[in-house]
Amino acid sequence: MEQSFAATLRAARVARGLTQEGLAERAGLSAQAIGLLERGVRRFPQLTTLDKLDRALGLSHSERRLFRRLAARGAVSAPATPAAGSDPSWIVARQAQRAAHQRFVGRRRELDLLVELLTTSPDRIAPNIVTIRGMAGVGKTALATEAAQASADHFPDGTLFVNLRGFGQPMSQLQTAGQLLRATGVPPEVVPGDRAEAVAALRSRLMNRRVLLVLDNARDVQQVTDLIPASAGAAVLITSRDTLATMPAAVHLQVDPLAASESAALLTSIAADGRLTEAADRIAELCGHLPLALSIVAAWSLTHPAAAPAELVDRLADQSHRLDLLHGDDRGVRAGFSSSVEQLRRIDPPAAEALPILGLSDAQDFTARTAAPLLAATPVETNRILERLTDLHLVESWTPGRYQFHDLVRAYARELAARLPPATQEASLDRLLTFYLSVAWRAVVLNGPTALRTAWPHQPPPPSGADFATHDAVLSWIDRELPNYIALIEQFGAGGERDERVAGLVIGLYEYFVKRGNLVDWLPSIDRVVTGDITEWTRAQLHADAAIALAELARYDESADRFRLAQRGFEAAGSLRGMSLAANNSARLLIRMHRHRDALPLVESALAVNRELGDIRGLAAAYGTRCEVLLELGDPVAAEADARAALQQWEVLGDADGVANARIEAAWARVKSGHPELAVDDLRLSLLELEGLGHSKGVSDAHWVLALTFKELRDHDRAIQHVESALEIAKAVGDERREAQSRLTLGEVLTEIREYDDALANLRFALDFYRGHHPGHAEQARRLLETAEAGSRV
Repeated sequence: MEQSFAATLRAARVARGLTQEGLAERAGLSAQAIGLLERGVRRFPQLTTLDKLDRALGLSHSERRLFRRLAARGAVSAPATPAAGSDPSWIVARQAQRAAHQRFVGRRRELDLLVELLTTSPDRIAPNIVTIRGMAGVGKTALATEAAQASADHFPDGTLFVNLRGFGQPMSQLQTAGQLLRATGVPPEVVPGDRAEAVAALRSRLMNRRVLLVLDNARDVQQVTDLIPASAGAAVLITSRDTLATMPAAVHLQVDPLAASESAALLTSIAADGRLTEAADRIAELCGHLPLALSIVAAWSLTHPAAAPAELVDRLADQSHRLDLLHGDDRGVRAGFSSSVEQLRRIDPPAAEALPILGLSDAQDFTARTAAPLLAATPVETNRILERLTDLHLVESWTPGRYQFHDLVRAYARELAARLPPATQEASLDRLLTFYLSVAWRAVVLNGPTALRTAWPHQPPPPSGADFATHDAVLSWIDRELPNYIALIEQFGAGGERDERVAGLVIGLYEYFVKRGNLVDWLPSIDRVVTGDITEWTRAQLHADAAIALAELARYDESADRFRLAQRGFEAAGSLRGMSLAANNSARLLIRMHRHRDALPLVESALAVNRELGDIRGLAAAYGTRCEVLLELGDPVAAEADARAALQQWEVLGDADGVANARIEAAWARVKSGHPELAVDDLRLSLLELEGLGHSKGVSDAHWVLALTFKELRDHDRAIQHVESALEIAKAVGDERREAQSRLTLGEVLTEIREYDDALANLRFALDFYRGHHPGHAEQARRLLETAEAGSRV
């Protein structure tokens, strides 16, 4: 009688005096698993199971060989008896082998997962199927080959590998079936010449065989479906740039570019002479951590021993020629992308046409809504195109609804874009600029339809959609798109026909930056466009905006210079409103510099001009400024009157932000007049309103004034609570001026309650900041710090 694994296992267990439960405990398996093996229900145990049984039973060398031979032989049941001479001998092929010169680095997690999936053999009636998907050059084939080699022992009937050339000249199913039949020992002369017959012969040939089939570079599901064997002991590993979502796979494994450390390791393992070691990180970054690109670069280094690593970095840094260096051979990076696009042209021409147009934009990423203007398509159609490009890994999607290029795909898309007719390029970019411009100005108009900046004459029609229905919704949208705004301003820059419109885009972003953006990001954008071919009014407005940003950053001298330039520009443009605005904002700057008496005539001038013009918004702003001046000059009663006058004007305009801030000014005037208890309710109301508007900096200011008010009321706990809230917001938006004022107040409160150690760090920060920006506050911080230091020593 033929030996079986089940009988041999049972005999080995009994010989050692073990029950099934005892063996299971020793081996770390379940008693049910031992029972299934001994009854022959589970005939083909995994290698890991064999190893566990080996250790538990203490098998001798001969017993171990017998166990493994029976496990392997048992995987192949006798097939149906064929006609005489029609079943050639089976050849155990090992085709998925990494060449000795090839390097495989990293991917430990992915490799372990693949081996586990391929070698797991529960009670199945179909083969294990796993797909590996990813962009061209990402290392799908290398990973599949490595997994096949690591799994080889589990497939005693061999490992078959075929390159389906799905993104070149695809292999037909007849060609593929014929290649696989020949690999198993079928003579070429008996391989069927008909597709259906060849596929049927292959499936019969693979029946009940424990074989791993690696189908590399599949074009789509149709190319591989009929090749899947029916044997439960087999496994199939498929690689493709397409997602193959309808393939019934255990896992669709996404393979991404290498981690930075793995990229550097791959480079230095190929260029083993060590010349690339110091520059490896930068070279890997410029290659986009793409294994194919890294391999080509390392090979280039070996064939150019006289070239210094710095030269290689310089060549790669030139994006317009980067792909030239990475051409390699017909498997170079450009060739890989090109074959993907050729496939796309066959299956989805609109998506293929979209790729170069998307490459025109410098935006970091895009959504269906932002890419639609570029493509002159609807958002619905654009979404379909982006999903198709994602399926072929020509774009990536790390966040639902947002898409981006890999750096090397972007370089390739730009090569294609350069071949587009100039009129197509210009029209696409104009549509994109118009869209972003319309959103920026939507925020301005929703918050202040009568603001001076709305005099800019080139505003596009407002965008449609729920994202742009309210002021807060628009600001939230810009939150997500801000990096793209900055990138597009950098792209269009100054010195072209779009100068006025790009400058208008920067002016339109005022509403966003003063409410919740980081002014450090805004200033470079202003300076990039202010020298362009723009109108005198536009240039003056840009200078005024820059001055406001500089004042917020406590760069007071620079701010004063820009206000002077704005004043002259508005005067040259004949804009009384602009001149009034510049005068009022100059007065606010002087307040920051503690030059209150110098500020008073400027704000009086602004009030007079705005009364003459009947400019309600200008009047409201000027009353608010004079309120601050009068408070510092010691007249809180008159200051409160101005704050209430400003409040009235903002209410007429329906400006919720202006109303909230004017109420804060009036409440603070009450605090300064010795009635802090009368200020708390109004301050809390304004805080709630500003939170509702999403105006983070205004919320920070409201918390700070509430902290000062509770400090006056000797309610230190609430004072600390509010000033810490103000501080948290200031740090989040990168506003050092607000951070310093919050830390100064927090240090003062902590010193009052004798928590000196906690006060010290806050006061030191404030002192460091004010030494360079505000001597008066610096002196206050220094005195408080000395008090806290003295207290901490007691």
